[in-house]
Amino acid sequence: MVEHLSMSSTTARSLKMQYLTIVTLLAFVVATAIPMPIWHRIAKNISAAQNTLTWSVPTPERVAIHIIPASVHFDMGTPAWNNLLPSGGHTIHLDEPDGSVSTHTVAMFHQLRCIEILQQAYYDEGSHRTSELPQHCLNYLRQTFECHVDMRLEPQGSSFTHNGFESLCYDWDGIFDEAERNHHAYASRLAA
Repeated sequence: MVEHLSMSSTTARSLKMQYLTIVTLLAFVVATAIPMPIWHRIAKNISAAQNTLTWSVPTPERVAIHIIPASVHFDMGTPAWNNLLPSGGHTIHLDEPDGSVSTHTVAMFHQLRCIEILQQAYYDEGSHRTSELPQHCLNYLRQTFECHVDMRLEPQGSSFTHNGFESLCYDWDGIFDEAERNHHAYASRLAA
């Protein structure tokens, strides 16, 4: 009985090797039967799929943020102002069904871009009075604040920095990361 089992096991291994050999040969025959231009087209399609222009943002999680009110000691050139937007700015690019590419502004980044424009306009000693772009931004931000009513109670205090307070906000790292991915896919497509 033991001999019969080992014989059966040997036969099973032999059959597996035969099947593997047949499948390998069949794959080789099919691969060599396909003309090289078709392989190039397949490789190009795979590459294009890797650079697909989509916008798939994970649902942002709620996180606590420590908010410190404005201070008379606030420096207009802090790194926070220099790192508001992803490398592609406030826009992303999407593939359309007809094969074209459309450009969209992400509302959160549009809002941050407007804040950046206003900060720069005031920093540039009064250019906010002569340019239409800061006026657009002021209106856009006003409408945004009206649309997204924030009923949080904030402590009232002087303009000097104090310890601040906690606020429940959305973690926007995922949105920033998706915008970076989209920008790099678009840049790769333009470079191809």
